[in-house]
Amino acid sequence: MPVVAGEVLTLPQAVDRALAHNPAIRAGDHMTVAAERQAELTGLAPPWVVGADVENVGGTGSVSGIHAAETTLRLGRVIERGGKREARQAVGAIDIQRSRTSLEQGRLDVAAEARRRFTEVLADQVRASVAAQNLALARELTATVRCWVQAGRSPESELDLMRIAQEQADIEVEHAAHGLAGAKVSLAALWNVAEPSFDGADGDLFDLPAVAPYDDLVARLPDSPTLRALDLDTRAAEARGRLAAAGAKPDLTVHVGVRRLSLFNDTALIAGVSFPLGSPSRSALDVARVAAETEATEARAQAQQADLRQRLFTTYQELLHARTAFEAHRDRMIPQAENALALTRKGFDAGHFSFVALSQAQRTLLELRNAQIDAAVRYHTLLADIEQMTAVAGVSSP
Repeated sequence: MPVVAGEVLTLPQAVDRALAHNPAIRAGDHMTVAAERQAELTGLAPPWVVGADVENVGGTGSVSGIHAAETTLRLGRVIERGGKREARQAVGAIDIQRSRTSLEQGRLDVAAEARRRFTEVLADQVRASVAAQNLALARELTATVRCWVQAGRSPESELDLMRIAQEQADIEVEHAAHGLAGAKVSLAALWNVAEPSFDGADGDLFDLPAVAPYDDLVARLPDSPTLRALDLDTRAAEARGRLAAAGAKPDLTVHVGVRRLSLFNDTALIAGVSFPLGSPSRSALDVARVAAETEATEARAQAQQADLRQRLFTTYQELLHARTAFEAHRDRMIPQAENALALTRKGFDAGHFSFVALSQAQRTLLELRNAQIDAAVRYHTLLADIEQMTAVAGVSSP
C-alpha cells in the first residue's frame, strides 16, 4: 500500500517499500541476471573457426606473383574431451544459486534494517512525548516556585534552579524533535527517498513480540541464506575441482577445408587434427591448487558456522536480558518512581520537602522512562538481528 504525506507508516509498509525500491536490492537483481547470462556463456561449446591461408605468393622465379599461389579455406573447432563442458555448466549452475542466495540474504538484510530504523522512529516519538511531559511539569513547577518566592515561602535561589531545570527540559524537547526528524529521514532513505513522505510511525514500541526457544532457532540455521551460501561455496569449489580434473584429457583441434592450387589449376580437400602435449601434468597442478582452495573453503565454512551459532547464542541472551530490563522498568521501577514523585510533590506543596528533593524525583522518573525506551529499542533491534541470522520471519517478494 503506498504511503502519502500526512499518513502514519506501519512496519509492513516500511519493509515493503524498502524491498521494492532499495538500490541494493535492484543491484542484486541485476547481478543475478548477469550470473545467469555468464553461466549460459561459459556453458557453450567451443565455436567453429573459419580461416584462410595464401601461400607461394610474391616470391621469386617460378613462384613470383600469384601464378603459383595456394589458397586454403578451412573450417575447424576444438573438440572438448573429459566432460569439460558439463563441468563448466555445473559451475555456472552453482554460481547462479549463489547469486540468488546472495540476493535473498540482501533482502533479509534490508528487511531487518527497515525494522531497526522503524523502531528508532517509534522510540523517538515516545522520547518526544516523554520530553514534552517533562517540560510541562517543569513549567508548572516553575510557576509554583515563583508564587512561593513572591510570597516569601521559598528563596530566590530555588526559582533560579527551577528555571535552569525548565531550560534543560526545553532543550531535551528540541533534541527529541531533531532525533525524530533524523530517524524518519534515515528510514525513508532505505527506499531511496531524500524526504520522508509520512508524518510518523504507527506501532507500539512497548509491545515486545515473543521469540521462539533457542533450540528452535538453532534448528533453523541450516536453512538461513548465510549457511546455504557457505554450502554453495563448498559445492562451487568441488565443481571447480572436477573441471580441473577434466583438463587431464587433452582437447582435440580438428579442421577440414579446401585448397586451391593455382599452379595446376586444381582443387584438393585437406583435413587435420592436433592436441596439446603435457595436459596431464598441467591438470595435476591445477587439481592440487583447487583441492587446496576447496579445503580452505570448507575450513572457512566450519569457522563461520561456529561463529554464527555463537553470535545467535549471545544475541539470544542479550534479548532475554533486554526483556527483563524492560519489564523491571515497566512493572516496578517506573510505578515506584511515579509514586515517589507524587508523594514528594504533596510534601513539597505542604512545605515538608525542598525543591531539590522534588527535582531529583522528577529527574529519576525521566531517566527511568528513557531507560525503558532504550530497553524496548534494544529488544526490537536484537530481534531483528535474530531474524536476519535465522530467516525466521522470511521475506516475500513485493
